[in-house]
Amino acid sequence: MTERTLVLVKPDGVQRQLAGRIMARYEERGLKIVGLKLVHIDRELAERHYAVHKGKPFFEGLVAFITSGPLVAIALEGPDAISLVRTMNGATKPAEAAPGTIRGDLAVEMGQNLVHASDSRESAATELAIWFAPGELLAYGREIDRWVLSPQA
Repeated sequence: MTERTLVLVKPDGVQRQLAGRIMARYEERGLKIVGLKLVHIDRELAERHYAVHKGKPFFEGLVAFITSGPLVAIALEGPDAISLVRTMNGATKPAEAAPGTIRGDLAVEMGQNLVHASDSRESAATELAIWFAPGELLAYGREIDRWVLSPQA
């Protein structure tokens, strides 16, 4: 089933100049980029993104880190994109991430683990709506092999 999901290349990935390499890995697997932004977010957006963690002891650290520098927000589309991206990213703790995964190959510590990805269809829909305004996501026109604006975005 074709799905859309959100990936964030976090500030550590942008600072280390890994955004292009990370995006290339998704594209090489056959996922299509349907939305892309380089942004430096404010606290309000960070709190909306991490709302499910509000009240947890690590919430402030998440907000502080994600607002510490620019990040890349990516909307990806493809068959089973949500689970595929999470598998490609690897375990949240880089020491536990398998070689061949993004975190297993490129990340060193949990606090700076390079990427975020939606974990379900519900969170993907919520997160994509937070990061991309209506009309900012594209749809691939398979029948004529071109990109078109997606009316349902």
